[in-house]
This record gives sequence, C-alpha cells and structure tokens, in this order.
Amino acid sequence: MKGIRSFIRVFNSYAGVLWTVFEPIPGIGQALASLRAHGKTLRYITNNSVRTFDHYATQFRTLGVTLTPADIIHPAQAIVRHLKSIHFQGLIFCLATQPFKTVLINAGFELIEGPDHPLEESFKKIIATVHDRASVRAVVIDVDFNVNYPKLLRAEMYLKNDPKCLLIAGATDKVLHARRGFNLIGPGHFLDVLEQSTGRKATVLGKPGVELACSVGELFGIEDRGRVLFVGDMMQQDMVFASRCGFRKLLVLSGGTTKDDMLQEGDEECVPDYYVDSLVDLGKLFE
Repeated sequence: MKGIRSFIRVFNSYAGVLWTVFEPIPGIGQALASLRAHGKTLRYITNNSVRTFDHYATQFRTLGVTLTPADIIHPAQAIVRHLKSIHFQGLIFCLATQPFKTVLINAGFELIEGPDHPLEESFKKIIATVHDRASVRAVVIDVDFNVNYPKLLRAEMYLKNDPKCLLIAGATDKVLHARRGFNLIGPGHFLDVLEQSTGRKATVLGKPGVELACSVGELFGIEDRGRVLFVGDMMQQDMVFASRCGFRKLLVLSGGTTKDDMLQEGDEECVPDYYVDSLVDLGKLFE
C-alpha cells in the first residue's frame, strides 16, 4: 500500500467494516483513533437504513467516535434529499422497515404500505386487495423483512398504471451478509422483479447507485476524489460504488467477501486497488 498516506480521507462503514451484525470488530476503535490522530477525515456511507441515527450514534460512541448527522449517509436520507430536490409531491408506496419509513414520514412525505396480513389463497381475494384506487406517485423499495407477494403485486400495479410513477431504490444488495457463512436474500432481488415486470429502471440512492455517486462529493465537501480512500467489504456494492465516485478502493476481508472471491473477480469496477484482512491492519500502518 505504498503512498497510501497521501490520499486517505473518507471511509465507508458499517457491517463487515467496523462491526459484524452483533459486535464491533476487535481493535477497530483504536484503529479509528489512530487514523484521526494522523489527520484523516472519516465519513461513513451505509446501505443499512434498518437502524435509526440514534442507534448509529450509540454504537459509534462505543468506538470512541462522536457521530453527527452530517457524518453519515444512508439510503433513507439520500431518498429524502432526492425527493426534495425534485419538489416531489404525492403519495408514496413504501416497501421498507419501520425506521426507514419513519425518516420519510418525519421529512413530511405521506406513505401507504401493506398489505401485511395473510390473505386467503384466492385470485379473487388477491385481486380485490391489490387493485386499489390510491393515487401513488412513487414506489420506494429497500430492505423489507416482511415483503410478500401482494406487496410486490401492488407496487407493480402502481408502476404500470401510471407511467409517471417513480421507482426509487435504496439498498440494492443481492446478499445481506449476517456473519461468516450465513447470508440473507437482499432487496436487490425484489427490485429485479419490479424492474423486469414493469420494464422500468429504478433511481438508486444506495450503494452502488450512480445517482448517489454523483451527489456524494457535494454532500461530504470532497474537492479531490483521488485523495479519497473508500473502504468496504462487498465488491458489488462498495468497490463498484467507489469506482463510480472516482475514489481509491480498499477491500477488507472482515465481512462478506473472501480472498478467493476477490482473486476470481474479473470486472474492473469490482476489483479493489488494495486489500487487507481488516481495517485494523490499516490503522497499524499509521502507528
């Protein structure tokens, strides 16, 4: 990692980089302290809108970091910024977790959701439930632990019935890494269903979305993207996003990607400039 001192400025974060799903990666607090002591600016971008900002702030305090809202970007925030920038007005059908939806509601947007309850296995019942008259102007999709067939049918209906209805996505991960050897189906697969069934392409405001990549420089006040080192544990989300941003790329093997995965990857956007076992190893370079 020769010459790395000259361009570290911004860091990506969360599960796999600073934490597993359940606990901090050992030594990560000291590593962050070392980087800050050497004058490095740390910022955080996550695809995880499942947790609230207060939850993030509490977790970061355990690492000795005081987090402010300006330090972190997550999909729900990015979607709010986007909707306000286009002066969006109207009803939103939202497939997401409650913390995600709360961010949109607190920003003044009106949501509808569901159905969440089990339905009788009957075409008549399904159609009666799905085919409503709500004047929905945007479908927003992110992680939804209670996603179901009627929700997807309803989202498809809104998009097909109104060509002006927006399709907006937060996290598009195909895999949600929980812990070593255990992964979950990610929301990217459900987004694929909607895109393929409607012929629409979503505006993506989570990693590796082009729309988010275009705005991140302004949001974080980045003047020279070549002096930014973006750290992530997933090639499809993190390394591709860093490529689209024009950042240098560091892959950590403490999350959802193995060294074999990395060595077998042939897509230049996905391939990192550097790799380490853990962000802790990068902190040690500055010692």
